[in-house]
Amino acid sequence: MHRLLYLVSLPLLAFRFAYAQPGSQRPEPRFTVRDAIRSEWARQPLSWTEAQKAALPPRDRLRLERTILRIGAPGTPPLLPPELEKPTLEAWETKAKIARSPQDRFTALHFLNRLKSPKALLALAGLKPADAATWPKHLHLEASIATAQLNRAEVSTNLQAFLDALHQAGKVDPVRAQAARLRLVMAGKQKELLPPVPATPGSLLALLDAWNRAPWAQRRELALQGFRSLSPDSAAWPRLGLLVPDQATLDRACVGILSRLAEGLPSPAPAEAFQVGGSPWSCSTHPLAQWYGFQALAKLETPLPVLQPALRLEPPMGAATPLLLGALLPALRHQDPGVADQVRSRLLSGPDPIARAAAIEDLPSAPTDLDTLTRLTWNDSQLDSRATLIQSYARWKLAPEDQMTRLRPWLQHPDWACRSAAYLALQKLDPTIPWPAAPQPTKTDTAIIKEAVRLAERDKPVRLRLSLSGKRSITLKLDPKVAPMNVANLVLLAKKGYFDGRLVPRVVPDFVVQMGSPCDTMEGGPGYTLRCEDSLTWYGPGSVGMALSGKDTGGSQFFITTNATPHLTGKYTRLGVVEDLDRAMKLLDDLELGAQILSVRVL
Repeated sequence: MHRLLYLVSLPLLAFRFAYAQPGSQRPEPRFTVRDAIRSEWARQPLSWTEAQKAALPPRDRLRLERTILRIGAPGTPPLLPPELEKPTLEAWETKAKIARSPQDRFTALHFLNRLKSPKALLALAGLKPADAATWPKHLHLEASIATAQLNRAEVSTNLQAFLDALHQAGKVDPVRAQAARLRLVMAGKQKELLPPVPATPGSLLALLDAWNRAPWAQRRELALQGFRSLSPDSAAWPRLGLLVPDQATLDRACVGILSRLAEGLPSPAPAEAFQVGGSPWSCSTHPLAQWYGFQALAKLETPLPVLQPALRLEPPMGAATPLLLGALLPALRHQDPGVADQVRSRLLSGPDPIARAAAIEDLPSAPTDLDTLTRLTWNDSQLDSRATLIQSYARWKLAPEDQMTRLRPWLQHPDWACRSAAYLALQKLDPTIPWPAAPQPTKTDTAIIKEAVRLAERDKPVRLRLSLSGKRSITLKLDPKVAPMNVANLVLLAKKGYFDGRLVPRVVPDFVVQMGSPCDTMEGGPGYTLRCEDSLTWYGPGSVGMALSGKDTGGSQFFITTNATPHLTGKYTRLGVVEDLDRAMKLLDDLELGAQILSVRVL
């Protein structure tokens, strides 16, 4: 016990001294890797004067300055520069004019597109055909150019010459190009699609994503007629710019196609979208397909009589697990409030914390047994229910005094993410509320800190082999110098076999592939949360990062980017990159939703 207290007290020291060599008159001030890890874990302010910083060796001084930025306590300087923290048109148009490297050009274009600027293509001004030779192969511009055109930007003759040279150099992806063209055709900016591309799980997802961006009125007829069943004979494929797929490809892509049809429904959803006939799809009972389907059903805000028999089954709509019942609950609330009340009551007192979170979200006001619910939620193994309860005090419009009374105990919760969430909620009621103290480290915390120190002091990359169904594999090359705790966490989870057998629940073409959920959805974690270790390292193609539901809420879910994603820089812990980018990108670009992780092994 004394040793644990000692570990917690270390980050609170301003600095420590390492004894100098014999003959020296004074001890040498140091701020080591170990000090940085423990300080960032504790998230407590460090008191260093400028003179003390200046006395450190240069490497230690840089480490200390990064640690101060990453702690995030009140009064510490921000990690992000203003243009990343709060992007503005003025700032990014200025940066676009001076951008010269591919990274700077892509980043300026990306942010100007997010800000819907008609001047976004300023970022690419001055590029010549000869520049195509040095443009990174996997830094794809297809979607960004289309977005800029939809925001009223015009492609100049010189820029078109550069883009043509990229195509001739083999640096334009046909699927990304077709997805971009489909968006332009549906918006009336182009007259026809490019030649059809092969239908694969990746191209089906990419083109359905592009198709979903058009208004429902434009998509209605094809959505209702072209997807009556999962058939190669569907009229959908040529209209999406695809060659006719074979049945085996459609079966493999089935969960992904259903997910996109579900996500593409408007809110509120038209009842006709849920009355499509035809034979059952091969994946209609797959839990991940059901999860996406229940989320779509929640968009149907008026009762639909044809659904009533299925709603009154036990379990409703075939939702055989608490997790699926929680996903179905918003739809039940619209379709049959009586059944929704029964399900909510069951989930509130049940053992599943993610389902409990959905039930708490369904409560329109504080329950009469709020103290009982609080005791249950306090001990939940997942953050989802605790975070939802903390946020619900304000949503339920409890009196400010009552909110503060209920929030203060959360400042002492063993999970830092709960302390942080309670602090943010209390700040809105009382800006003088003090920053929460560091919790006692759990056994898991201690193991992660120990492994993080070992890996960071070893000062070598950590490689993880990710093996997927279909004899596919990717190697992740992670940097423990930049994100020691998060890398150590994935290493320890991999050694336990935590990821083995899990599914890939999120595939967004030209953006990310996400995995690591214990629920095979995008929910849940390993039963604890991890501190963010943010840096300004750029999120280029093939970057590996931690998925979050808020700051310091990392756990087991991670993602791999399939294009540059500059808006994630400094906001999501970046762990490293994939090895053999050509091979990895080809695999990830064609990965089906619901692919199985066979194993993750430390090399």
